[in-house]
Amino acid sequence: MADRAPEGGNSSAEPAEALAALVAKLRAELTGVRTAMRNRAVIEQAKGVLVERLGITPDQGFDQLVRLSQRTNIKLIEVAAAIVGTTSPDPNAPDVVNLIDDELRQHVARTRATDKKPEKPDMVPAAARRRASRTPEVEALQSQHQLLSARVAAARSYDEICEVLGTAPTAWPAPTAVLLTLLDPDGAQRGVGTFGVPGEVRSRWSRIPPDPGLPLVVAAQDVETLWLAPEPDARRRFPVLGQQPFGGETLLASPLISDERVIGGILMTWAEGLAEAEELRRYVAALLEPVARQVDTLIRDEIASAWFHVDGEESGQGAPAQVWLPTVADALHDPGALLSPVHEDGQLVDFRVEYANGLARQIFSGARVDPDEATLLAAYPALGSATLLPEFARVLQDGQPRRLEGLRADPRTDGVPGPQTLTVHAVRLWDRVFAVWKVATEADLLYDQLLQAERIAGIGSFCWELRDPEPRCSPELVRLFHRGQAGGRDARNGEARIPVDELTASVHPDDLLAVQDAVRRTIVEGKQLLAEIRGAGRVNGRRLRLTAEAIHDDTGNVTAVRGTVQDVTEERAIEARLRRAEEALAAQRHRLADERRAAEALQKALLPTDPELGHLEGVEICGRCRSPERVGTIDGDWYDATPVGTEGASILVLGDVDERGLSSMTTAARLRYAVRAYAMLDMPPGEILTAVNGMLCAMEVDHTACLIVARYHPQTRELRWAAAGQVAPIRYDAAGQGTVLSGPLGLPLGEVDQMQYTDAAVTLAPGDRVLFYTGLNATISRRRGGGLDLVRRAGEQVDLADFDAVVTHLMTVLNVPEDEDVCAMLVHVP
Repeated sequence: MADRAPEGGNSSAEPAEALAALVAKLRAELTGVRTAMRNRAVIEQAKGVLVERLGITPDQGFDQLVRLSQRTNIKLIEVAAAIVGTTSPDPNAPDVVNLIDDELRQHVARTRATDKKPEKPDMVPAAARRRASRTPEVEALQSQHQLLSARVAAARSYDEICEVLGTAPTAWPAPTAVLLTLLDPDGAQRGVGTFGVPGEVRSRWSRIPPDPGLPLVVAAQDVETLWLAPEPDARRRFPVLGQQPFGGETLLASPLISDERVIGGILMTWAEGLAEAEELRRYVAALLEPVARQVDTLIRDEIASAWFHVDGEESGQGAPAQVWLPTVADALHDPGALLSPVHEDGQLVDFRVEYANGLARQIFSGARVDPDEATLLAAYPALGSATLLPEFARVLQDGQPRRLEGLRADPRTDGVPGPQTLTVHAVRLWDRVFAVWKVATEADLLYDQLLQAERIAGIGSFCWELRDPEPRCSPELVRLFHRGQAGGRDARNGEARIPVDELTASVHPDDLLAVQDAVRRTIVEGKQLLAEIRGAGRVNGRRLRLTAEAIHDDTGNVTAVRGTVQDVTEERAIEARLRRAEEALAAQRHRLADERRAAEALQKALLPTDPELGHLEGVEICGRCRSPERVGTIDGDWYDATPVGTEGASILVLGDVDERGLSSMTTAARLRYAVRAYAMLDMPPGEILTAVNGMLCAMEVDHTACLIVARYHPQTRELRWAAAGQVAPIRYDAAGQGTVLSGPLGLPLGEVDQMQYTDAAVTLAPGDRVLFYTGLNATISRRRGGGLDLVRRAGEQVDLADFDAVVTHLMTVLNVPEDEDVCAMLVHVP
């Protein structure tokens, strides 16, 4: 112990080193045992070949193998593989080739000499010919194929299969990466074994989606072995080339096929390009058959361990879907069926029902289709051909599940007993489609209708069982509470509930006490609850109308409360806008009434009075302006007659300002006084209109006006007139015959600045009358000339001395609208 004291510092490391050495030793032994187990089958096969060919015992066969291995300095397993390789078929040779070397042939010769058996004369030449027909490269490939097939058959896991393929080859370059996948029902591939693939890459490709840009997917879909190199064309087709695990100079992607069905795929990559020898690639591809057999064996073992007891015949039954699908389908609450595609001339034309649960068989029977012979188009001819068949074909193509809602089956075209609304959910299951469909009942349709009604009205409903901590809410109430976002649980799949504390927090603090008191009266006294509250929290800024009633049991006690919550925010906003609009309308009415009163007063001030008209010399004037009462405004119409100068002349004016209201009457007042002012300067009517037009263009740019100005001289009975935007006056003789005065008609005032107006003159006879008018122009124009004749012949229909009768007649025969303003003035020469 004293001698070891100086080395005390390493005493703690020695046990660890010893343990590590022991672990390494055990690992080496385990690896050796595994390798020996995989090689044992090849050695036993080689012993069997020697026993059968040489007529020796198994022990003597093993001794010959050992002696041959020692003499040639080749591993025993490789010698055994070379002998067993004689059973591997050579694609270019019609018979089996003997690969036993000189040592074995000498043993044959000695044995035959001892037994004194005559040698066949053609034995050696035939063997020589067979040996000459085989190259060392072909012999190595055949031996390697037999060795790997045996090792693959002895593998007990997917990783061991990848390890055999990645480490055993000696006749060709070892692959840098191996990936083994299994085909899932939806068309994706699941990575189950790897060799030479880093952990992060293996995690990334643990599930390979059915993407047509991946070599393994294309190989499985097209059932074709692909040899790829990172060339431009291949990269365009497969962008993943060059990335892990798809890197390297050569890539093999191939489906694994067992019992004529694709069960998975294998991917192998080489850092160097393989020799362009078809022989080499053929033997590499030949390894896929034993790999597929062993993978299928492992799959069956997994299924047997998961679903069956491994005894009797149960452990080897059929495909995976056939094991568990009936149990799953029969457990469904909806009709379900496994559909296999039916092809004709390479085209998908229908789906055959391979298995249907009891509910599906009832539907097929209701459609008068034999469940055992049913097809998709036989059950649903119209719906199947239009929708289901193409959608199921897409499921097979891309592997993506489909959920088809709101499908309608018509009894006239689909053979169903009555109109049906279907929801179909389809998924790919290997090379088939598994479909589950739900036929909507009357209750389902009414439920959907109720949900839509709640959505349209913005109403959610609830029911609060007092023994439950939270109320049960409809989907619309959950949506309303969460402002359109997902919350709670979908009521289709389960009860949607909102915690009570969240409901309390959604009430505005100023309304909370009133709501709590109303709820208390409903629960305790059973009174109906009706309240409108302001929202807070999640529903801040909203207004909610709460209506609820109590539910009583047989003893009269309240057991639950049910009711509705309606979002009335928009309704209240509309009411507020309507209220503001009504207030604005009332104010507008008051303003218009004030303006009308002011306009009426101004119009009365502008129109001449009877005493003023009676002081005119040599002429009698009658005038009338009509503004419809129902319009509510006064038009800018007026007429005027006033004496000017010292010779007894009179100025006659009739005008109409556009638009209505006080503004129009104000403009009319300005024009009236402007005309009077210019008339006092002894200006003729044309010059008066020119001057007034300049004033209107400068001061009243928002208005235009139609105006006619005339000057009458009683001594000469001359009437000189000018018109701006007005029709020509009508002259009636004493007999009532009317004619249209001829003269220039200018544009309305305010249309064009610097407009020059001219006037015309006519000499009136005693008894003549001249009619000036406005408001009838549009009606006359609409009658395309006939209206003017009606005005001209008015003297033939009524007494022109009765001015009111004349105006009434003209408005009647011309069918003047009630809301049209009319102004007229009749000048009579006594």
